[in-house]
Amino acid sequence: MECYLNSSDRDLLNGISAGDPEAYRCLFDRYWERIYSAALALSKSPEISEDITQDVFTMIWEKRTTLSTVANLEGFLFISARNLIYSRLRKINAQDNYLKYLRNYFLESHREEEAHIYSRDILQQVQKAMSQLSPQQQRAFRLSRLEGLSHEEIAIEMGISKVTVKSYIVQALAALRKWLPAHIFNFLLPLLLAFPLC
Repeated sequence: MECYLNSSDRDLLNGISAGDPEAYRCLFDRYWERIYSAALALSKSPEISEDITQDVFTMIWEKRTTLSTVANLEGFLFISARNLIYSRLRKINAQDNYLKYLRNYFLESHREEEAHIYSRDILQQVQKAMSQLSPQQQRAFRLSRLEGLSHEEIAIEMGISKVTVKSYIVQALAALRKWLPAHIFNFLLPLLLAFPLC
């Protein structure tokens, strides 16, 4: 496995385009804090900034085969983050309203049996998607999303670095996006994570 520690952005892009996880990890280490800081400056929300930064790195891995055409990696990352933030902020009100509707439907509906069957089916889909993750990704994701641990706490719990924790969670989100229907990932997953998945 090639070492990319002192490599140029172009070398990193070429390595990621070829599917080299070491190049991806180096890119992650090099740009995570910068992208997060830029996202925080625009969104003023640590939660949104963390999600956006994860989304940027998820997108990088998902579109890795096309990255060789990117001329300016840093500019590409910052523009991607900016666009995702603007899109997120536009959708927040609509998504909040939709989630409220879903909560009312699932938790206050008179059609309890129908709601129970539907929610159980969705939970099964989430469990199936989770089973596609590596054991380490599953554990990091559960500790983060289900138990509410910080990346630092997860790093201590798992005996790995904080950067590795972030990488596992980004890769887990990418896998869940791939295996879950889009409407479930985008709208139901925040609600479903309030329920146990095991």
